[in-house]
Amino acid sequence: MHTNDPASRFDMLPARDESAALTSAGGDAELSTELLHALMSGLPAELDALRDSLGESDWPGLAEYAHQMRGATQYCGVPALDAAIEALERAARVGDPERCTDGVLQVEIQAQRLSGI
Repeated sequence: MHTNDPASRFDMLPARDESAALTSAGGDAELSTELLHALMSGLPAELDALRDSLGESDWPGLAEYAHQMRGATQYCGVPALDAAIEALERAARVGDPERCTDGVLQVEIQAQRLSGI
């Protein structure tokens, strides 16, 4: 898969959970697929926004952006990415630069892992 990627503490979670995605979509497989496609198409711009907030040390902005992203990841059946974004949001809420830097990296790793499916 992505053998050059650094290890992530979220790798033990599935990148995609079809059952959870289907449940979130009320059993509608087409809607579940549409939600995942919408998430995936927006990820590059969202990752750029996270990196920009991190680069500017904008912890409140980073926390808010991560919170908004979680609104999507919670419904798409992507547990590893969702957990990474949740951890990033928590780090940004306390303004911890080291944890925020690691958090953005973890989100990037899980987004790349998801895109490899």
